[in-house]
Amino acid sequence: MVTEEPSTIYDYQKLVNRVYHHSDFEFVGIALQAELYPYPIKWCFVAGNRNERFRKITLRRGFGIAGLVLRTGKPFYSNDLPKYTLSSAMYTPIAGAEALTAAAAIPLSSSTMGVVTGVLLAGYRDGKRQVSQESVKQLQGFIH
Repeated sequence: MVTEEPSTIYDYQKLVNRVYHHSDFEFVGIALQAELYPYPIKWCFVAGNRNERFRKITLRRGFGIAGLVLRTGKPFYSNDLPKYTLSSAMYTPIAGAEALTAAAAIPLSSSTMGVVTGVLLAGYRDGKRQVSQESVKQLQGFIH
């Protein structure tokens, strides 16, 4: 299920803040794909971040959680993010930068074309709490 993205920059930050303050996720972020070639994916809006390292992360479509969700248009979740190493196709730099152990991500699409242009990701750091299909549904609920 692809969910329609907010229409303005203000709406993106508002969405991130709403998810962060109305759920128990320790980190919430939105990564957006640039409109110009080579179409890099960058984390633009976050809440619950421990540092500013997320600003330096540039992703490619198909790699890591955000890249996979952008490429497939399908939600993804994992409860063992530290197992993905730099050589793994599922390596996700945001997990390392923010010490995330579990995260769920859903696609955001443009309202005009239905093309996936962003990812909403939310996760935990403590290693005790886990994400599931219910976490995906919870994130989708914030969009509608």
